[in-house]
Amino acid sequence: MPVYNFMCPRCGEEDDDLCAYRDKKYPKCKCGRKMVDDYCPRTTKTYGDKERVSTALGVHPSQIASGEAERVHPGARFNENGDMLIKNRAEQKQRLRERNWVDRNSYC
Repeated sequence: MPVYNFMCPRCGEEDDDLCAYRDKKYPKCKCGRKMVDDYCPRTTKTYGDKERVSTALGVHPSQIASGEAERVHPGARFNENGDMLIKNRAEQKQRLRERNWVDRNSYC
């Protein structure tokens, strides 16, 4: 079921409702006016390091055991499958440079 967002055109009060489309009802605001659909997407900001798992930058588990992965990527961490564990976007860029790779999804 989708979440519908509503906004009061008079005072700007916001509300939401989780319901099926056929059960959608427009709530009344505290100021007495009927709310309307709010089509503005909510923006969220993400702060701090967000760990990610990179299969593309991963290695075979035998390369971890032999030390070859440590030679190519000093200080890198890997999970049991050989996928690289990256702590943030800056580290991802560094690891790509170590292999002379380019992220085609990046703007810079």
